[in-house]
Amino acid sequence: MLALILLGTGCTGRRGIEQTPPPAWVGERPVSSLHYIGIGSATPNPIPGEALRTAKERAAADLVGEIALRVESTSLLESEERNGQIREDFTNTISSRAEERIAGFQVVDVWEGPQGTYVYYRLDKARYAAERQARRQEAIDLALLEHGAGKQDLANGNLQGALDHWGAGVLGLEEFWNEVNRATIDGEEVSVEPHLLRSMREAVRNIDLNAAMDVVTLSAQGDFRFPLGLHATLDGGNVRGLPLLYRYHNGTYMKKATEFTDDEGTVVALISDVDPARPDRNFTCTIDVDRLTRAAGLSSVLVELLGDLVVDGVTLPVEVEMPSVQILPASNSQLDLEAHAGPIAALRSLLLDAGYIVVDAGTDSDFSLAVDLRAERRTPSGDLGNFHTAYVQGGLVLRNASGNIVHQAVLDRVKGVQLDPATALTLALSNAAEALREKHGNDLIRALR
Repeated sequence: MLALILLGTGCTGRRGIEQTPPPAWVGERPVSSLHYIGIGSATPNPIPGEALRTAKERAAADLVGEIALRVESTSLLESEERNGQIREDFTNTISSRAEERIAGFQVVDVWEGPQGTYVYYRLDKARYAAERQARRQEAIDLALLEHGAGKQDLANGNLQGALDHWGAGVLGLEEFWNEVNRATIDGEEVSVEPHLLRSMREAVRNIDLNAAMDVVTLSAQGDFRFPLGLHATLDGGNVRGLPLLYRYHNGTYMKKATEFTDDEGTVVALISDVDPARPDRNFTCTIDVDRLTRAAGLSSVLVELLGDLVVDGVTLPVEVEMPSVQILPASNSQLDLEAHAGPIAALRSLLLDAGYIVVDAGTDSDFSLAVDLRAERRTPSGDLGNFHTAYVQGGLVLRNASGNIVHQAVLDRVKGVQLDPATALTLALSNAAEALREKHGNDLIRALR
């Protein structure tokens, strides 16, 4: 009997809870002229406290949505050309920081029923406005300090530091990009974020890049290498830590590199190994804007706000002064001058076709090419019957004007077979000339560069 009484009592209690009606605010959203309202709900969850946590998050988000930030027509969000993406990022930021933005809200009521959990928040409008205005003024004051620090860095030639400070000033006002945040800067009342962004753009766009000369000439005297000085200035002062991107075509591919200016605002670009017959003869240099924004620590949203930074660069021609070469028999060559005529003529034609200057022996030149030829003759015997065989072998030695060897090549033995021994040697020399062009021509051309 006792068990039945207890069971009946328990059932009666549960029926009472289930029959308790929810408060009015669950079914009908409250309206207030003095408060922002936030209502959140969540369906039942077997995990203890999970439904309440979800309902609180939704109430906070609803409260933020109730605040409905108005975008002023001349604010940063409205004035920037790329404001579509920036607005989306701004909205996401507001949503992700909901509870931080609405500090000081009140928990009016919490109700849990069989259909779910409900939370009721409200926030005093006057208090919220006063606290937000205080945060806004603090952000403006900090932005002004960042502006001054950026100007000082720029005056000292530290563009990276200036961009970092000005960018921090813009981001510090991110919560208030929907409003027009005005302050006095350098005696003029301006909108703070646009002014900082404009300072960033102008600092980059007003940099002057200059090369040490108007034309670069590569020649044998300089070993076909040239260290070109590049100088970056702003308002007459050196700019250090500036990434300069330079490029030139070497005949095979476009060679490029990025280097940062030193304390004197300079970079030395070494131009070398350039083929005279290349598709693009110009050297170009500009600011590597991507590397600059990364080095300054600018976030992607700041890069988006800055937009395309078009900077005047440096363009100048690179000329290759073809070297002069004299071709002569080696002093220890076994064969006479007449025997060298064919191989020397083949080498002369090869060099002239490639654009090199071939001068007479004994003339001052950038390079000298010595041809060493040796011959071996064999009288007829065996299967050859009456035929004579001549073999020619030797080598090439290329020296620069200082007498240093820059290239050597060994000529493999070639032969000529004829009834007449002199004709056999002539044929072997002709074959040697052909071998010089076919087997050693490209290596010789590369060595002369």
